[in-house]
Amino acid sequence: MRKMGEMMDNAEATSGGNTTSELARFVLLNIEAMAHPPTEWEAQVLQEILTLPQVTVSRPPERQLLDAGMIPHNCHENCSAQEANDPEKQHRHVAGWLVFDSDLILHSVVEADGQWYCLTPQLVPATPRFQFIPDPSIEWICDAASGINEAYRHGVKLPFALRRFPEDHIRMRDRFNILVSEGMSLLDARREVDATLGIEIKRMRQEGLE
Repeated sequence: MRKMGEMMDNAEATSGGNTTSELARFVLLNIEAMAHPPTEWEAQVLQEILTLPQVTVSRPPERQLLDAGMIPHNCHENCSAQEANDPEKQHRHVAGWLVFDSDLILHSVVEADGQWYCLTPQLVPATPRFQFIPDPSIEWICDAASGINEAYRHGVKLPFALRRFPEDHIRMRDRFNILVSEGMSLLDARREVDATLGIEIKRMRQEGLE
């Protein structure tokens, strides 16, 4: 089975352009980031955050965001820059959690005059609005070695997401890796996993709720 570095190289070699290459890299990083082993800390924090108030966030047109210099899938930097460069100081960078199915994805948006906006272009079609949980306990700490701001919560560095069903993501990652090792492209492997195992998992969850 190929390692991540080898698959990243393959994404560059086989993609049909910069956008496709970026999407392939994002798919690989995303599926790996969602497949780490579960912890008691994750389960506890997930339940705590689900008690916080939610807000509805709107996405401006993608072309408008790109023309403004916003970078795809770079939400924290986009929102931080918007707050810092707003001469009227109307925009506030807010970190929190994007509600995505049963998962909470670490995300940043901006708030202006009581309205909430996502400033980050997506490489795939996205809904014009989504639910978001502002998390006032998130703080940004600059890593001394890299110079990059990292998100922490009560002294713990935050992962990419908090998962209700981590075992399902691990199963999907393992199936994805098998398909890629058999020669399927990163994007096709992701689509295949979503269309087969992903649907099966959703059906099993739904049956468990009935």
